[in-house]
Amino acid sequence: MTGEGRGRMRRHTAVLLAGQIGRIALQGLYFVVLARTLGAAHYGASAAVLALVSMLLPFSSLGTILLLVRNVAQQPATAAVQWANCVTLVLVSGTTLAVLLALAGRWVAPAATSVAVIAAVGITDLVLARVTEAAGAVFHAQEHMHWSALVPVLLQAARLLGLAALVLGPWTVDLTSWAVSYAVSTALVCLALTVLVLRRLGWSPPQLARYRQEWRTGLLFSVGMASTTVYNDVDKAMLGRFATLEATGIYSAAYRVVDMSYAPVRSLLGAASPAMWRAGADGSVTAVAAVARARLLRPAAAYCLLGTVGMFGAADLVPALLGDSFTESVPALRALSFLLIVKGCHYVIGDTLTCAGAQGARTVVQVAVAVLNVGLCLLLIPTHGWQGAVLVSLVCDGLLAVGLGAILAHRLRRERSRPAPTTVDYAGTTAAS
Repeated sequence: MTGEGRGRMRRHTAVLLAGQIGRIALQGLYFVVLARTLGAAHYGASAAVLALVSMLLPFSSLGTILLLVRNVAQQPATAAVQWANCVTLVLVSGTTLAVLLALAGRWVAPAATSVAVIAAVGITDLVLARVTEAAGAVFHAQEHMHWSALVPVLLQAARLLGLAALVLGPWTVDLTSWAVSYAVSTALVCLALTVLVLRRLGWSPPQLARYRQEWRTGLLFSVGMASTTVYNDVDKAMLGRFATLEATGIYSAAYRVVDMSYAPVRSLLGAASPAMWRAGADGSVTAVAAVARARLLRPAAAYCLLGTVGMFGAADLVPALLGDSFTESVPALRALSFLLIVKGCHYVIGDTLTCAGAQGARTVVQVAVAVLNVGLCLLLIPTHGWQGAVLVSLVCDGLLAVGLGAILAHRLRRERSRPAPTTVDYAGTTAAS
């Protein structure tokens, strides 16, 4: 990597990390206020609904957000069309999924939640938040990292302000009023960012013929992300259905801490992704792995190790922050802290495969792990509660890291074993290039 490339990478990582830190601070404050206000049981109900919705998130965009990042990074002139296609498909697919989830809510959601709550959260996350994410993806693909970093901060700030208005105002704070606050605050950010993107890119009608040419890749992205969501969130949904809401709150609180702690690695991956997409334009795993090794390996490994130690040691602070009903989140967080190392491994490896055009292989492993995760959750959660969910998370994320690592090693060996291409010099003799 050139000195200029290293400098740009450092700047992009710093900007994205600053955005992630801001988002985490706001998200953490939101999490503390909501958990203390609702208590473990009602917080568990909200977490279960969010987990249900999150499992449909990948299909609300049909893979167009990742396609947007890839295509705009490689072909900047297509930005307006990619944005129009993405928003169109999100509006159609996301709304359809939200309606179907609301209709099925009585069978899949905790009994304490109403259809109105499920519908509000569904529209919020499957439509409004996805359009917001697509706006951030436009900036990210164009390497306007300041705007890309600002988008999630704005969204979380708006949600926190909405929650603060709810808590401080004359309204009763329950699941229904929380869902309304969640929806309204997200809608305001979505509208503002949509206007901003249209002013920057100009208006373009959707050209869905472009999506028809690459829908298979989009489907692979969707299935892969859906599998990721399943093994990240199905345990919370099942805890809400087959265990107690207190157990759901205890486990969800601990898992949320781990998820927030992963943000710096997410920033590193985000800063490196445009360069990784460009390196993988010809399908070379070796080229993408070289970018990942130069830009990601050492800082990600160092942070994951330090973060795990920090979470393990600071777990006792959870009840002081969230209240006595979250006391059992302490052992849950200590066990789940090791997920930070495992997630760091499988996301770096997985993104390397994706950017090199090997999303199909990644998806196969993700689907297999997701199926295993569901089976283990059905087996262990009804009898062991949140302890069973912890065990399932550690086992499945570990298997995912091993499986993806094996595929990456195989692809690298196969590329290195290929004979070097030959070229013809001016004298007519051949030589290895």
